[in-house]
Amino acid sequence: MTVRRRGFAAAVLAALACSGCAEQAPEDPGAGPSPLPDTGGVGPLDALSRRFGRVRARMIERGYGEELGVARLFVLEGEGLAIASDLAAGRCTTLVALAGGSVRDLRMNVYGGEGEEIATDHVQGEAALVHVCPQADEGVPTLPHYVVLLAPEGSGSIVAGAFGSAPGEGSGFDALFDGILAPRVPFRAVEEQLARSRSLLRARGLLQVGEPHMESVAEGETIRTTVPMEPDRCYVVVGRGGEGLRDVDLVLFDEAGAEVARNLESDPEPTLEHCPAEAGRTTIEVSAYEGAGALGVMVLAGPVPERGGETAVAAEEATEAPPETPPVAVADPAVALMGLSGALAQRGYSDPVVVVRDGYISPGEVRTRELMLAPGCSVLLGVAGRPETDLDLYLADEAGRPIDRDTGIQPMARVRACTETPSVVRLSVKAYGRRGTYALAVLRAPDPIRDVQGLRLEEAAAGLRERGYRALETLESDLDTGETFERTLQVRPGTCMAIAAAGDVGVEDLDVFLRGLDGALVASSSDPEPYAAVSRCAGDAPETLRVEVVMYRGAGAVQMTRMEGTP
Repeated sequence: MTVRRRGFAAAVLAALACSGCAEQAPEDPGAGPSPLPDTGGVGPLDALSRRFGRVRARMIERGYGEELGVARLFVLEGEGLAIASDLAAGRCTTLVALAGGSVRDLRMNVYGGEGEEIATDHVQGEAALVHVCPQADEGVPTLPHYVVLLAPEGSGSIVAGAFGSAPGEGSGFDALFDGILAPRVPFRAVEEQLARSRSLLRARGLLQVGEPHMESVAEGETIRTTVPMEPDRCYVVVGRGGEGLRDVDLVLFDEAGAEVARNLESDPEPTLEHCPAEAGRTTIEVSAYEGAGALGVMVLAGPVPERGGETAVAAEEATEAPPETPPVAVADPAVALMGLSGALAQRGYSDPVVVVRDGYISPGEVRTRELMLAPGCSVLLGVAGRPETDLDLYLADEAGRPIDRDTGIQPMARVRACTETPSVVRLSVKAYGRRGTYALAVLRAPDPIRDVQGLRLEEAAAGLRERGYRALETLESDLDTGETFERTLQVRPGTCMAIAAAGDVGVEDLDVFLRGLDGALVASSSDPEPYAAVSRCAGDAPETLRVEVVMYRGAGAVQMTRMEGTP
């Protein structure tokens, strides 16, 4: 660390006069001086504290293990924070600070008791470090100093630590903050990803709300933005992480602060759809759960307000060709439907009964038909002829009460129903994108499946069975919204364990998480579905995991199947 001596700068004098100035006396004279104020420690174990914990571990590894004190402070953009400190004479003190919030540049200087500059920080970014070794005559235990922190860019919390060492101890500070600080990265890759998503969503009639928000973030940091939302529109929130970000989480909160939607899947490209019941401002939080880099978030809304019973997008599409001219489909939807049906037939489902082979549908249009379902359980499939078409299905009983729906952004959809007697249901089809064809079919579920929960559990476990997993045991629990079923299980060496879980008709959203005994998340499934499945493979040694099945929304009986397979 470069050491220089010069006059006391005016900016530093202003900092020393600030209301945040504090003087700290040693708590225990026998233990040596504490260069930092007593703030009660680092506070909650948030992302900033966890990041500082990584810095502390590296300091210990490098031979600077004598921790003299740690404090949590707050700094405002452009304002200084000065701390009057007594540093040990004849010893070395390393002061390390790490900032959170919007701070993107943090600086630290150490001044002597007369105002002369002793050391200055040269770390780029939201961290600072100085290393000083005050010399004094024999019999002088401490010397007065001032530690000044300044945030030229951004405001936020700071965790600062002081470490003591003898002169010449330790292996240096090169790369101390590697992988911990927010990287200085361009946003081009994130902008391109958001642009691709915007093009796809515009095809289904959604329009961008405001401008995308992008920042460079460190691991654990969060971007927050607030968007007004109306009850007559649906909103799609898109989060995209650039290079270096391996896992991005997306959560929405309503005006009262209650969580209304989330995507915690282990990928850097989360997307959420939210259709609010009432007007209000929705807070969007997109977080860097794993990794660091450029992070962006974008909001789109749709469908476009209707004009005379037809959406604006549909009206614009209609100008491409006369309404009586049928569009040319790029694929036969019935062929794709047969392919899906064949995959279900291998799982024990019946041959499909085709309801619609080549129907036509325009963007925003809804087509509804009544069907008779035989007693038992059935799956209703819909497939669009164009791969860029988003097809949604809505299933209701004869009185119009909802039974099931599939509104995923893809050209195929499926809904499920179980009846005790022959029953009439209403199946509605809605499309986004371009005009094209679609096909519908009904398939009977395998005889052992007698209820909706069985259908859901079969869907959750199907992919695992295809990979060779076999069922070992069945677990059951009744859960209400927010409640969690927990159990500790062991994965045998050289094997894989999986958990498939599904709820009954009262369950709307069920999530499954696997965690290590230290609480670290190792696998998760948190799609907005009433069923979920996760798996984990062990190496040469057994691995003990905690299984968490969370009722995110709804209430009712939950059935879980523990399965085992091989890598």
